[in-house]
Amino acid sequence: MGEQRLRKIGEVKATLFKKQFDEIYDFWKQKAIDDYAYRGELKFIKEHNKIFIYLIFEIEDNLEQIDPNDFE
Repeated sequence: MGEQRLRKIGEVKATLFKKQFDEIYDFWKQKAIDDYAYRGELKFIKEHNKIFIYLIFEIEDNLEQIDPNDFE
């Protein structure tokens, strides 16, 4: 299993996020598709009355599959 990496793509006020969740979610989901060609899940993290919107990327650990001869 690989690790997760996050990429921040935006932020909104927490009060607005709570009142208009569906519209905000749809907007950022479409922005992720249009701007980043991303079709995975979004992650929302609340800090100091703001909601930060992130894309989630899975990073696979394939070190055992790398052939050292490929670098010669």
